[in-house]
Amino acid sequence: MSNPSINKLIEGILKECTPTSEEEINLHAMANKVKNKLESCVSENKLGFMIKEIVLGGSFAKGTWLKNEADIDIFIKFKNDVDYGHFEAYGKLIGMQSLKEYSPYLRYADHPYVEAYVDGVKFNIVPCYDVSFGDWKSAADRSPFHTSYVISNLNQEKKNQVRVLKKFLKSLKIYGAEISIEGFSGYVCEVLILKFGSFLSTIQFFSTYSTVNSVISITKPVDHEPEKHKKIFDSFLVILDPIDENRNLGSAISSRSVATLIQGSRKFLSNPGTNYFGAEPLSHSNNDLKDLLSSFILVIEFKFSDRPSDVICWQLKKMTRSICKFVESYGFRILKYNCNVHEKEKVCVISLLYESLTIPKLSFKIGPEIFRLHDVEKFIEINDNSPLKWLDNNSRTRCLLFREFTNAKVYLEFVLKNKPDLIGIPRGLKSDFIRTFKTYTLDQYPSLDEHIKNTVSELLYTDARVF
Repeated sequence: MSNPSINKLIEGILKECTPTSEEEINLHAMANKVKNKLESCVSENKLGFMIKEIVLGGSFAKGTWLKNEADIDIFIKFKNDVDYGHFEAYGKLIGMQSLKEYSPYLRYADHPYVEAYVDGVKFNIVPCYDVSFGDWKSAADRSPFHTSYVISNLNQEKKNQVRVLKKFLKSLKIYGAEISIEGFSGYVCEVLILKFGSFLSTIQFFSTYSTVNSVISITKPVDHEPEKHKKIFDSFLVILDPIDENRNLGSAISSRSVATLIQGSRKFLSNPGTNYFGAEPLSHSNNDLKDLLSSFILVIEFKFSDRPSDVICWQLKKMTRSICKFVESYGFRILKYNCNVHEKEKVCVISLLYESLTIPKLSFKIGPEIFRLHDVEKFIEINDNSPLKWLDNNSRTRCLLFREFTNAKVYLEFVLKNKPDLIGIPRGLKSDFIRTFKTYTLDQYPSLDEHIKNTVSELLYTDARVF
């Protein structure tokens, strides 16, 4: 059912996020300039024998980018018979050499690509193979087919709906497939609009989304063979790629991002407003909450050597999860955690909200039932140093243990300094971390650096639009 007030709101948002004709003209000129630089580089290095063509892609080519927020993707299509080593090496060389005046740098997805800012606009120079449909050799080979598919199927009205959806997701901080966000990519937004027809229909779907019976496919009903696809993909959200239905576009989207969209959609539909399409400030001053919880928050920070941000972000997330799992296995309980890479300062920050930074000296283990002879004997052997063992009223073995550490900070520092291998720090971070890490609780540092404040603020952030 149409809602005039929501429709009017969406019309207003669309005006804010639709590029002007002047912006379009300038971006096309810029894109052609960079494309010409790439083609000249190919020619000068006599690489034409391995390059089929250079083409525009991404949201710019498809006409779905947000006003003043264009990222321009350019694909270098290598001929099918080029081996992977040359594909990777020359893909990097062409991008780095062509854009050398713009301080280019490498980024990593399934394979490296070059990124640079040209007159304030981000360009991604991505190698792919010139393959026949379905004969994918690299992860980027589908992208030109994605571009063609969207251009052929999205009319101008639906392109506008994609922009509104992107603006909504961006405001909720769940737009972007980067490892740091694990959200909805631009292509996913386009697929959702192709499926549901409009921004409003899309969020109405997600406001009632059930992971039990929902598989999103453009060519099939929403509930088509859900169990089959759930078993194949095993992810919280399944969105079949219309170009390759053996590929799940939802696998890169975290369950937290999906949950945020579900709840954000519910709240928007019940109380629509422009605040769902702008940068939302902290819902309330978190200073009071920070003061209240300062003795429950442990911060870990360390410096890192220069490397691609997506690599360091993936490593940091992996390490943070390892730390939480390890600490909780000892008896501490972490209620929430957050981690950030601060590229400018070359600092990684982890903030951990504990239920309590101290735990009792005493602990106990529950063992197997008395009837499991072998398991009982093994339990007794492993816990030989326990001063007290007994059988409970459920015929299970138990034993008393004394913890060596009762303070989370002391325990973590001891392990990180003396037995870091127990935690599983990624190899790429290990030397930087061990050499520079420090831990502290917030109440130890009344004055925090800006990057620490930002990480802690995110840890204690409540988005009033969602809750």
